[in-house]
Amino acid sequence: MLRAGPLSDDSVIRLVNRRFIPFAFDLSNFGFLGDDAALKFVTAARKEYGNGMVNTPELLIMTPTGKVVGKVSNYGSTEQVLAALRGALEGAPEFAKPSADEAKLTGIDRAELHLDLLDLDGARAALESETSMRAHYLRGHIARRRGDWKAMERHFAHVEGDEYRDHLAMERAYELWHKSDYKALQATTAKVRASSARYTEARYYRGLALFHQKKIDAARTLWRETIASRAQDRWIYRADWALCASKQRQGRGSVMMTSDRKSESALGRIGYMGRRNPDLYR
Repeated sequence: MLRAGPLSDDSVIRLVNRRFIPFAFDLSNFGFLGDDAALKFVTAARKEYGNGMVNTPELLIMTPTGKVVGKVSNYGSTEQVLAALRGALEGAPEFAKPSADEAKLTGIDRAELHLDLLDLDGARAALESETSMRAHYLRGHIARRRGDWKAMERHFAHVEGDEYRDHLAMERAYELWHKSDYKALQATTAKVRASSARYTEARYYRGLALFHQKKIDAARTLWRETIASRAQDRWIYRADWALCASKQRQGRGSVMMTSDRKSESALGRIGYMGRRNPDLYR
């Protein structure tokens, strides 16, 4: 659930990669992520994790010595995960200090650091004297994250070239998503090339555009095809969640695996319990 939801969110990923070391493991050694050392480390703090009785383990935030400094439900929202991460850093400030290498960063590199730490004001300030294409793009990206669409377009007017073509299309797609302009969203996301790093992201939102135009079968087909044709990434996980949730939205019953019903998951999951996919319920 976390993988398809909060752990696929750009803000969460950026902050985790800057200030935490993420790892996952199976509670039993039967899964492909079985890890005796990880299990021993975690069960020293949470003994119940070692008795096989925990159905949906929490996301634990721990220090290198095994102290739990934060936690969030497996069904938590992006906002709840970010709050837990920030709370953990506030409670253990020694892990929130910039490294020696980070302290030396300037210009665009410093702006990227501030973006990773979710400090949009700091990122904008770091770009103040920068004039490169990348700087203009980042200014537009910051404006997009603030929902300042006019400023976004003002900065993107200075960005050109094939390198940014797919990025600009996807950044602009977020304005269309925000404004619920699904027909335009469908057309804009279709422009993102298959060779782009943002292709699966675009396909996910193109599916949402179809879904909210009541073209639910087309949306489900697109998500299935995307999942089948691409290596797993965060947008593939989200597409699988949407695929399962779209069946629930249509009132066709549970997506959980039973002896006489197979899951709708294209990734072979038994389903996605917990909160509803917010992208389908607007």
